[in-house]
Amino acid sequence: MSFDEKEFYAVVLGALLHDIGKFMQRAELEKDLPEIKDNYEEFSPDGRSYLHAAHTAYFIQHFVPDDLVDKSKLYQAAHHHVSGPGDLYREADCLSSGMERYSDEPEPDNFKEIRLNSVFDMVELQYAIRDKRGHLNSRWKHHLVPLAQGYLCEQYPQFAESGMVSDNGFTYRRLWDGFIEEVEDLKKATDILSYFHELYGLLEKYTYCIPSATNVFPDISLFDHSKTTAAIASVLYLVGRGERIGEADFILYGGDLSGIQDYIFKISQSQGVGGIAKRLRGRSFYVAILLEILSRFILEELNLTLVNVNFCSGGNFELLLPNTVSTMKKLDTFEQEVNEWFLEQFRGELGFVAAKVPMTKNELRSMYANKKDEMNDLLAMAKVKKYQSLLEKQEFWQDKIGSEKKTVCRSCNLNLITSGDICDSCDRDRKIGELLPAAKYLSFSKEYQSDTSLNFGKFGSATLWTHEVNISEIRRQSNVVYALGQGTPDVKAFFQLAQTSPKALKTLELSTEKDESGETTVQPGRPLSFATLADMGCGDKRIGVLKMDVDNLGFIFSIGLEAPEEYAKQGNLRSISRLTTLSRQITTFFTAHLDAICTEVFKRWQIDQKNHWPYKDAVSNIFYLIFAGGDDLVIVGPWDQVIELARGIRKRFKEFTCHNPNITISAGIYICKPKYPISHAVKKAEEALKQSKNRGRNRITVMGETAVWCHEDPRSRVLQESLKPRYARFTENEITRESIFKKGLREVEYVKTLTFNELTTFSEKLLEHLDNNHISQGFIRRLIEAKDQFFAVSYNDQEDRFEEEHNLMFLPYLLYSIERNVQKAVRDELKMLLVTGGEAQTYIRQGYYPCRYIFMKRR
Repeated sequence: MSFDEKEFYAVVLGALLHDIGKFMQRAELEKDLPEIKDNYEEFSPDGRSYLHAAHTAYFIQHFVPDDLVDKSKLYQAAHHHVSGPGDLYREADCLSSGMERYSDEPEPDNFKEIRLNSVFDMVELQYAIRDKRGHLNSRWKHHLVPLAQGYLCEQYPQFAESGMVSDNGFTYRRLWDGFIEEVEDLKKATDILSYFHELYGLLEKYTYCIPSATNVFPDISLFDHSKTTAAIASVLYLVGRGERIGEADFILYGGDLSGIQDYIFKISQSQGVGGIAKRLRGRSFYVAILLEILSRFILEELNLTLVNVNFCSGGNFELLLPNTVSTMKKLDTFEQEVNEWFLEQFRGELGFVAAKVPMTKNELRSMYANKKDEMNDLLAMAKVKKYQSLLEKQEFWQDKIGSEKKTVCRSCNLNLITSGDICDSCDRDRKIGELLPAAKYLSFSKEYQSDTSLNFGKFGSATLWTHEVNISEIRRQSNVVYALGQGTPDVKAFFQLAQTSPKALKTLELSTEKDESGETTVQPGRPLSFATLADMGCGDKRIGVLKMDVDNLGFIFSIGLEAPEEYAKQGNLRSISRLTTLSRQITTFFTAHLDAICTEVFKRWQIDQKNHWPYKDAVSNIFYLIFAGGDDLVIVGPWDQVIELARGIRKRFKEFTCHNPNITISAGIYICKPKYPISHAVKKAEEALKQSKNRGRNRITVMGETAVWCHEDPRSRVLQESLKPRYARFTENEITRESIFKKGLREVEYVKTLTFNELTTFSEKLLEHLDNNHISQGFIRRLIEAKDQFFAVSYNDQEDRFEEEHNLMFLPYLLYSIERNVQKAVRDELKMLLVTGGEAQTYIRQGYYPCRYIFMKRR
């Protein structure tokens, strides 16, 4: 049967809008529009259930353009709660929910007051968060605010111990008014593809914070439920018109890019090859868009839309596809072609593997997470066999060098060139890195559009545009256009991309730029170099390389939402909608919110009275966000501010994830000179991150020292009154002690430790005393000497472990140092803190970081 594009889009759009009436009903539109009330009887014979369906019908009639789609198909979606023409939508709705909901389930009387629970407050790994009855008693709710930059703080879940969160002016009607004002602008759309993507963007912006249902546990947003419902409906529609394979209707298809960070940071700093910061940013963007291009190519080949993307971030994508003969053939062809292209373009530096798992309707409803685990296992096995299908080809083993004299690119040390210093790929990265800070729009197309396009061969192209463009003209050339960061009046769809980078706001004369570009004059809009970032630091002129990622993310997705049997009546917690919500929320944090945190730390740096950098008001930021994908990041900036940034990201991340003790993040920082090879610096940061993970996670490692971030927030689950008895010794076991091996002893011993926040406070206190001449740098040096002398660490190669040797003679040494090197004004204070307070061993044992921090600050 031939593909009917108009009918297909009617099906997908109908499924996407099937519950839009819930938004309208909660905004009480029927009070202003009596026509809605007049239709209640058609959709709700009992006068109470499914009243929102009448609202949906009104929306379709009055707000969807008449000439773009067959509205008779859309009206069927409004009838999805009863048998008949809306059966496709009804079935997709139930599968998306991950539970049967065929019987009447009236909403509670206070349904308009119920707010969306954060999915993060449900994750349970090593720390139980359910009460004795297996209930969650969630206390974190979402305000009704749009997904817009002006509401970033309000987008964080709000703590509501009573179970209800105050509106603070964020009402359904206010949210609806903003939504419908932008929807009205879409009536001038001339093609269904543009209209669909623009409406999809507005639905995400305004309905991500609305509970899809209030008669069950309200933790799935209206957007995520509608999106997965549309994906399922589109698959069922295509399966019904194709040749299905076996009993399964669905394919869960996963793709994975391997070698991403090695490829990005392979760029080297060579003599005469400047702009390394720009080339890094450009290459990072290229890799991020590569994954988008591949997933979109597959969808276009199969006549599907973006609703079928369960997630696409961090080097992975997951798609929901129809299990038909045609699909299988196209996927096999795609995998062969993409591997050949990867080999030609990246010479094995980047690899792509894929895996597919068939799913029946029942498996999608009740075993989606198990199938997801199965797909991930297949991807892991495929990684060790990548390029297997190309091993027999001669070009796999023999490069086509030709007769021309060639040299290796001095930037990437990978591609061969016949002239110049760098290859076309590295030159492309430089151009994109320069353009990114000023780019306002991103478009995807089958064809190469301009010299600002990234060409991905037969798989398509992506083009960056400044604000000085004709959007209508771009739409005629492109499949779809996005605003970068946030929607604009001309483009409602937005593409989430972390864009923080330091650039000049006016013409500057900076001697630090000469090392990289050869010029000291910096024009407005030009990104700044690592050397300039180092110059922004206080004291030592170095950069810090920060690497962070979420701890146990795989376990969070695979078992974090499992529930005891007595809680099963609330539905399958590992449903496709819920896991999609979890993925989308994490992606949102590592894009829009990450940019905001960088800006927050930058603003504090600007107003710091101790900051004497002369051009602090003439730059856009101090951080270079080189890589942010999925759940991890790499950021470069002034060494001292990178430490502050790490603390800021961790603080905001815990707020975003409801201070759930099961969801933590770890960090590693490496501090170096700006000319130090960036590939090596990132590896050092990675080693520091691994040290944080190996010491127990939820930690930061900087200057070789590792510490837990801080004490648990009072709103943490482990401090909840009903759960406190389970975690009576949580602080002692998880926060304030560390297991070590002492020299000469075989058993593990535990020592008391300070958190990183406490170490930072100690550092700032000593720094204040130093600046006031109450202590000397000699006293700081003696603290380090005490650490090295009385708490020596050595490696035991026979036992394969690090061992510590503790000597209590540090106490008289410390007392002597205080008496001889500390002014009387603060002598008693330091004695109390370090000696009589009983914390001397802890402070001296962990004294390297605070002391080293002070020396670098005042160098």
